[in-house]
Amino acid sequence: MRKFAPLMVLLAAVLWGSNGIFVNLLADSGFGSIERTSIRMVLAVFMEALILSVTDKESFRIDKKGLLWSAAIGIFGMYLFLVLYTLAIARVGMGTAGVLIYLMPTLVMIYSCLFLKERFTLIKGVALLLNLGGCALVSGIASGGGDDLLGILCGVLAAFFYAFNNIATAHGLKGYAPTTKMFYPALFAGMSALTYLCVFCDIKVIAARLVSEPRLILFLALWALCCSIFTYYLFNTALSYLDIVTASLLSTFEPVAAVLFGVFLFNEKQGLFGWLGVFLVLASLILIEVKPKGGKNE
Repeated sequence: MRKFAPLMVLLAAVLWGSNGIFVNLLADSGFGSIERTSIRMVLAVFMEALILSVTDKESFRIDKKGLLWSAAIGIFGMYLFLVLYTLAIARVGMGTAGVLIYLMPTLVMIYSCLFLKERFTLIKGVALLLNLGGCALVSGIASGGGDDLLGILCGVLAAFFYAFNNIATAHGLKGYAPTTKMFYPALFAGMSALTYLCVFCDIKVIAARLVSEPRLILFLALWALCCSIFTYYLFNTALSYLDIVTASLLSTFEPVAAVLFGVFLFNEKQGLFGWLGVFLVLASLILIEVKPKGGKNE
Protein backbone atom coordinates (compact mmCIF):
# COMPACT_ATOMS: atom_id res chain seq x y z
CA MET A 1 0.00 0.00 0.00
CA ARG A 2 2.92 2.33 0.77
CA LYS A 3 4.05 2.46 -2.85
CA PHE A 4 0.56 3.55 -3.92
CA ALA A 5 0.32 6.34 -1.35
CA PRO A 6 1.57 9.10 -3.72
CA LEU A 7 -0.92 7.97 -6.37
CA MET A 8 -3.71 8.07 -3.80
CA VAL A 9 -2.86 11.69 -3.00
CA LEU A 10 -2.77 12.54 -6.71
CA LEU A 11 -6.17 10.94 -7.29
CA ALA A 12 -7.56 12.82 -4.30
CA ALA A 13 -6.11 16.02 -5.80
CA VAL A 14 -7.86 15.41 -9.13
CA LEU A 15 -11.16 14.83 -7.33
CA TRP A 16 -10.66 17.98 -5.25
CA GLY A 17 -9.88 19.82 -8.47
CA SER A 18 -13.28 18.84 -9.82
CA ASN A 19 -14.92 20.87 -7.03
CA GLY A 20 -15.47 23.82 -9.37
CA ILE A 21 -17.36 21.64 -11.85
CA PHE A 22 -20.12 21.11 -9.31
CA VAL A 23 -20.01 24.76 -8.21
CA ASN A 24 -20.65 25.77 -11.83
CA LEU A 25 -23.28 23.09 -12.45
CA LEU A 26 -25.21 24.26 -9.39
CA ALA A 27 -24.77 27.98 -10.05
CA ASP A 28 -28.39 28.33 -11.20
CA SER A 29 -29.84 26.03 -8.54
CA GLY A 30 -31.42 28.90 -6.62
CA PHE A 31 -29.11 28.30 -3.65
CA GLY A 32 -26.31 30.63 -2.61
CA SER A 33 -22.67 29.51 -2.45
CA ILE A 34 -22.68 28.83 1.28
CA GLU A 35 -26.09 27.12 1.10
CA ARG A 36 -24.83 24.72 -1.59
CA THR A 37 -21.70 23.91 0.37
CA SER A 38 -23.69 23.39 3.58
CA ILE A 39 -26.20 21.05 1.92
CA ARG A 40 -23.31 19.10 0.44
CA MET A 41 -21.71 18.65 3.87
CA VAL A 42 -24.95 17.43 5.43
CA LEU A 43 -25.46 14.94 2.61
CA ALA A 44 -21.85 13.75 2.92
CA VAL A 45 -22.32 12.88 6.60
CA PHE A 46 -25.49 10.88 5.93
CA MET A 47 -23.82 9.05 3.05
CA GLU A 48 -20.69 8.27 5.06
CA ALA A 49 -22.74 7.03 8.02
CA LEU A 50 -24.77 4.77 5.74
CA ILE A 51 -21.71 3.35 3.99
CA LEU A 52 -19.79 2.69 7.23
CA SER A 53 -22.80 1.18 9.01
CA VAL A 54 -22.88 -1.46 6.28
CA THR A 55 -19.15 -1.96 5.60
CA ASP A 56 -17.20 -1.10 8.77
CA LYS A 57 -19.00 -0.41 12.05
CA GLU A 58 -15.67 -0.41 13.90
CA SER A 59 -15.01 2.98 12.32
CA PHE A 60 -17.49 4.50 14.77
CA ARG A 61 -15.21 3.71 17.73
CA ILE A 62 -13.45 6.83 19.02
CA ASP A 63 -12.36 8.29 22.37
CA LYS A 64 -12.78 11.75 23.90
CA LYS A 65 -9.44 13.02 22.57
CA GLY A 66 -10.37 11.94 19.06
CA LEU A 67 -13.75 13.65 19.34
CA LEU A 68 -12.16 16.94 20.40
CA TRP A 69 -9.70 16.89 17.51
CA SER A 70 -12.46 15.85 15.13
CA ALA A 71 -14.59 18.79 16.26
CA ALA A 72 -11.79 21.27 15.58
CA ILE A 73 -10.96 19.69 12.21
CA GLY A 74 -14.59 19.44 11.14
CA ILE A 75 -15.60 22.99 12.07
CA PHE A 76 -12.47 24.86 11.00
CA GLY A 77 -10.50 22.57 8.70
CA MET A 78 -13.45 21.28 6.71
CA TYR A 79 -16.53 23.49 6.94
CA LEU A 80 -14.92 26.93 7.06
CA PHE A 81 -12.38 25.81 4.48
CA LEU A 82 -15.08 24.66 2.07
CA VAL A 83 -17.19 27.79 2.58
CA LEU A 84 -14.22 30.06 1.86
CA TYR A 85 -13.07 27.94 -1.09
CA THR A 86 -16.55 27.98 -2.61
CA LEU A 87 -16.76 31.76 -2.20
CA ALA A 88 -13.33 32.12 -3.82
CA ILE A 89 -14.40 30.00 -6.81
CA ALA A 90 -17.53 32.12 -7.23
CA ARG A 91 -15.51 35.36 -7.26
CA VAL A 92 -12.23 34.52 -9.03
CA GLY A 93 -12.93 31.26 -10.91
CA MET A 94 -12.04 27.67 -10.18
CA GLY A 95 -8.53 27.84 -11.66
CA THR A 96 -7.38 30.80 -9.59
CA ALA A 97 -9.11 29.61 -6.43
CA GLY A 98 -7.67 26.12 -6.87
CA VAL A 99 -4.15 27.48 -7.00
CA LEU A 100 -4.59 30.02 -4.19
CA ILE A 101 -5.46 27.35 -1.64
CA TYR A 102 -2.12 25.74 -2.41
CA LEU A 103 -0.39 28.26 -0.29
CA MET A 104 -1.29 25.42 2.09
CA PRO A 105 1.97 23.44 1.61
CA THR A 106 3.94 26.55 2.58
CA LEU A 107 2.05 26.81 5.86
CA VAL A 108 2.36 23.07 6.53
CA MET A 109 6.10 23.11 5.83
CA ILE A 110 6.72 26.09 8.11
CA TYR A 111 4.75 24.45 10.92
CA SER A 112 6.45 21.07 10.46
CA CYS A 113 9.95 22.53 10.52
CA LEU A 114 9.34 24.84 13.49
CA PHE A 115 7.27 22.61 15.75
CA LEU A 116 7.65 19.02 14.56
CA LYS A 117 11.38 19.24 13.81
CA GLU A 118 10.96 17.74 10.36
CA ARG A 119 14.00 18.16 8.16
CA PHE A 120 13.88 21.07 5.75
CA THR A 121 15.63 19.61 2.68
CA LEU A 122 16.95 21.43 -0.36
CA ILE A 123 14.49 19.72 -2.68
CA LYS A 124 11.53 20.60 -0.46
CA GLY A 125 12.77 24.19 -0.27
CA VAL A 126 13.00 24.54 -4.05
CA ALA A 127 9.59 22.87 -4.45
CA LEU A 128 8.19 25.35 -1.94
CA LEU A 129 9.55 28.35 -3.88
CA LEU A 130 8.14 26.98 -7.14
CA ASN A 131 4.79 26.45 -5.43
CA LEU A 132 4.67 30.01 -4.08
CA GLY A 133 5.64 31.43 -7.46
CA GLY A 134 2.95 29.42 -9.21
CA CYS A 135 0.30 30.60 -6.75
CA ALA A 136 1.32 34.23 -7.23
CA LEU A 137 1.25 33.98 -11.03
CA VAL A 138 -2.09 32.20 -11.37
CA SER A 139 -3.80 34.48 -8.84
CA GLY A 140 -2.71 37.51 -10.87
CA ILE A 141 -0.94 39.14 -7.92
CA ALA A 142 2.55 38.81 -9.38
CA SER A 143 1.49 40.40 -12.68
CA GLY A 144 -0.33 43.31 -11.04
CA GLY A 145 -3.71 41.66 -11.50
CA GLY A 146 -5.86 40.01 -8.92
CA ASP A 147 -8.60 42.63 -9.18
CA ASP A 148 -11.01 40.81 -6.86
CA LEU A 149 -9.21 41.22 -3.56
CA LEU A 150 -12.07 39.73 -1.53
CA GLY A 151 -12.01 36.61 -3.68
CA ILE A 152 -8.24 36.32 -3.26
CA LEU A 153 -8.57 36.84 0.50
CA CYS A 154 -11.14 34.03 0.66
CA GLY A 155 -8.68 31.78 -1.18
CA VAL A 156 -5.80 32.63 1.16
CA LEU A 157 -7.93 32.07 4.28
CA ALA A 158 -9.12 28.77 2.78
CA ALA A 159 -5.44 27.79 2.45
CA PHE A 160 -4.91 28.54 6.15
CA PHE A 161 -7.80 26.31 7.24
CA TYR A 162 -6.74 23.65 4.72
CA ALA A 163 -3.28 23.58 6.29
CA PHE A 164 -4.86 23.25 9.73
CA ASN A 165 -6.91 20.30 8.45
CA ASN A 166 -3.84 18.45 7.21
CA ILE A 167 -1.72 19.15 10.28
CA ALA A 168 -4.43 18.30 12.80
CA THR A 169 -5.49 15.14 10.95
CA ALA A 170 -1.90 13.89 10.65
CA HIS A 171 -1.00 14.49 14.28
CA GLY A 172 -4.18 14.97 16.31
CA LEU A 173 -5.87 11.87 14.83
CA LYS A 174 -2.73 9.80 14.41
CA GLY A 175 -3.37 6.12 15.03
CA TYR A 176 -7.05 6.15 14.15
CA ALA A 177 -8.41 4.24 11.14
CA PRO A 178 -8.70 6.27 7.90
CA THR A 179 -12.47 5.78 7.92
CA THR A 180 -12.68 7.08 11.50
CA LYS A 181 -10.56 10.11 10.56
CA MET A 182 -12.91 10.66 7.64
CA PHE A 183 -16.24 10.28 9.43
CA TYR A 184 -15.99 12.20 12.70
CA PRO A 185 -14.56 15.46 11.30
CA ALA A 186 -17.23 15.23 8.59
CA LEU A 187 -19.85 14.74 11.30
CA PHE A 188 -18.88 18.01 13.01
CA ALA A 189 -18.63 19.76 9.64
CA GLY A 190 -22.12 18.51 8.82
CA MET A 191 -23.43 19.71 12.19
CA SER A 192 -21.92 23.14 11.51
CA ALA A 193 -23.51 23.18 8.08
CA LEU A 194 -26.91 22.16 9.42
CA THR A 195 -26.69 24.87 12.09
CA TYR A 196 -26.00 27.47 9.41
CA LEU A 197 -28.94 26.27 7.31
CA CYS A 198 -31.33 26.32 10.27
CA VAL A 199 -30.22 29.71 11.63
CA PHE A 200 -29.53 31.75 8.51
CA CYS A 201 -31.68 30.07 5.86
CA ASP A 202 -35.27 28.95 5.43
CA ILE A 203 -34.85 25.20 5.84
CA LYS A 204 -38.44 24.53 4.68
CA VAL A 205 -37.84 26.38 1.40
CA ILE A 206 -34.59 24.44 0.88
CA ALA A 207 -36.30 21.10 1.52
CA ALA A 208 -39.18 21.96 -0.83
CA ARG A 209 -36.74 23.01 -3.54
CA LEU A 210 -34.81 19.74 -3.27
CA VAL A 211 -37.96 17.62 -3.31
CA SER A 212 -39.29 19.43 -6.38
CA GLU A 213 -36.01 19.00 -8.30
CA PRO A 214 -34.42 15.57 -7.71
CA ARG A 215 -31.68 16.58 -10.18
CA LEU A 216 -30.32 18.94 -7.54
CA ILE A 217 -30.12 16.15 -4.98
CA LEU A 218 -28.25 13.99 -7.50
CA PHE A 219 -25.68 16.71 -8.26
CA LEU A 220 -25.22 17.53 -4.58
CA ALA A 221 -24.82 13.84 -3.70
CA LEU A 222 -22.23 13.35 -6.46
CA TRP A 223 -20.42 16.48 -5.24
CA ALA A 224 -20.33 15.07 -1.71
CA LEU A 225 -19.17 11.66 -2.94
CA CYS A 226 -16.41 12.94 -5.25
CA CYS A 227 -15.11 15.93 -3.31
CA SER A 228 -15.67 14.84 0.29
CA ILE A 229 -16.00 11.09 0.84
CA PHE A 230 -13.57 9.68 -1.73
CA THR A 231 -11.03 12.48 -1.38
CA TYR A 232 -10.73 12.44 2.40
CA TYR A 233 -10.56 8.66 2.49
CA LEU A 234 -7.76 8.57 -0.08
CA PHE A 235 -5.81 11.41 1.55
CA ASN A 236 -6.20 10.10 5.12
CA THR A 237 -5.11 6.63 4.04
CA ALA A 238 -2.05 8.07 2.29
CA LEU A 239 -1.10 10.03 5.43
CA SER A 240 -0.42 6.71 7.13
CA TYR A 241 2.55 6.23 4.78
CA LEU A 242 3.71 9.75 3.84
CA ASP A 243 4.98 12.65 5.93
CA ILE A 244 2.61 15.60 6.02
CA VAL A 245 4.88 17.94 4.03
CA THR A 246 5.32 15.48 1.15
CA ALA A 247 1.59 14.69 1.10
CA SER A 248 0.72 18.40 1.11
CA LEU A 249 3.10 19.15 -1.75
CA LEU A 250 1.86 16.18 -3.78
CA SER A 251 -1.69 17.42 -3.43
CA THR A 252 -0.70 20.60 -5.28
CA PHE A 253 -1.76 18.73 -8.41
CA GLU A 254 -5.27 19.91 -7.54
CA PRO A 255 -4.85 23.44 -8.97
CA VAL A 256 -3.48 21.97 -12.20
CA ALA A 257 -6.58 19.79 -12.43
CA ALA A 258 -8.80 22.76 -11.49
CA VAL A 259 -7.28 24.97 -14.17
CA LEU A 260 -7.63 22.27 -16.83
CA PHE A 261 -11.25 21.58 -15.84
CA GLY A 262 -11.97 25.31 -15.92
CA VAL A 263 -10.36 25.86 -19.31
CA PHE A 264 -11.73 22.83 -21.15
CA LEU A 265 -15.17 22.53 -19.55
CA PHE A 266 -16.11 26.15 -18.82
CA ASN A 267 -13.90 28.16 -21.20
CA GLU A 268 -12.16 30.02 -18.37
CA LYS A 269 -9.26 32.05 -19.72
CA GLN A 270 -5.66 31.61 -18.63
CA GLY A 271 -3.02 33.98 -19.96
CA LEU A 272 0.72 33.44 -20.24
CA PHE A 273 1.30 34.13 -16.54
CA GLY A 274 -1.47 31.76 -15.58
CA TRP A 275 -0.04 28.88 -17.60
CA LEU A 276 3.44 29.64 -16.28
CA GLY A 277 2.00 29.41 -12.76
CA VAL A 278 0.47 26.02 -13.57
CA PHE A 279 3.85 24.86 -14.88
CA LEU A 280 5.64 25.96 -11.70
CA VAL A 281 3.13 24.16 -9.46
CA LEU A 282 3.45 21.01 -11.57
CA ALA A 283 7.25 21.31 -11.46
CA SER A 284 7.18 21.47 -7.67
CA LEU A 285 5.05 18.33 -7.64
CA ILE A 286 7.50 16.45 -9.86
CA LEU A 287 10.52 17.72 -7.94
CA ILE A 288 9.54 16.23 -4.59
CA GLU A 289 9.22 12.82 -6.22
CA VAL A 290 12.84 12.97 -7.43
CA LYS A 291 14.94 10.84 -5.09
CA PRO A 292 18.73 10.80 -4.86
CA LYS A 293 20.82 7.63 -4.88
CA GLY A 294 20.20 7.08 -1.20
CA GLY A 295 16.50 6.65 -1.89
CA LYS A 296 15.28 9.58 0.16
CA ASN A 297 14.54 13.15 -0.74
CA GLU A 298 17.36 15.41 0.33
